[in-house]
Amino acid sequence: MNQIVSVVFFLFIGINVWAQSAPKKFTRDFYFASGSAELDSVETKKALVLVKILSKFELTKIEIIGYTDSDGSAQSNLSLSEKRIKTVQKYYSEFVPDSLLILLPKGEEDPVFENLESTKYKNRRVRVKAYYSKKKSKSIRKKKESPEVNMDELVEGKVIDLPAVQFYGGTAEFLPGATTILNKVIPVLKANPELKIEIAGHICCGNQMELSIDRAFVVYTYFIDRGVPRRMLTYKGYNNTQPKYGNLMDARNRRVELIVLK
Repeated sequence: MNQIVSVVFFLFIGINVWAQSAPKKFTRDFYFASGSAELDSVETKKALVLVKILSKFELTKIEIIGYTDSDGSAQSNLSLSEKRIKTVQKYYSEFVPDSLLILLPKGEEDPVFENLESTKYKNRRVRVKAYYSKKKSKSIRKKKESPEVNMDELVEGKVIDLPAVQFYGGTAEFLPGATTILNKVIPVLKANPELKIEIAGHICCGNQMELSIDRAFVVYTYFIDRGVPRRMLTYKGYNNTQPKYGNLMDARNRRVELIVLK
């Protein structure tokens, strides 16, 4: 009896130690149509939801693993899995350093399901494994809520900072607090209809011109939808070419500014 108790005790201790040391991670699968490397609207929404979740955690690494079914040659399937990885990677590369990204194209290797007509669609996927150490502190965000915007001296060349207009990593979706600041800017713009304003979009970390344009455009449409004259506004993306903060990886470079053109 004592031997059985001892075995059970050590087994319990071993399981407990393993549970404490096991890495914490999120795992998500994103599915593709046959032969395609593009996500449909449903899978895109899933990717954006995961971005929101991951932006709240201190990440240690992200594995992005690409798969295909067995249709076509092994070489073409390996190439297709690489393209699928790139499609998913773009959602995370803008807020995750390259050093934390591990890209693993598998092609038709290691299928989870048999490549039968009824099941092979499940092998057309990318799996994301995001490992994290802890949740980010919320204290910093609370200190930075709703800062005032300096709209004085609206002269040509003036750059107006919008420090609270921030975005979820890899997306053009506002973080909480962004619209509060934009709503303070709108009456000032309406009161100065002779101005020409450029909305400048920026990113950090990656190389995604299209994303910087999307960020400028979402502010542009927000203003127009709330009555700012369209003739006053233009928008432009600057990719990662104008970091405002010394470290290019600084999330504060993920921003939008207003530039007075005349």
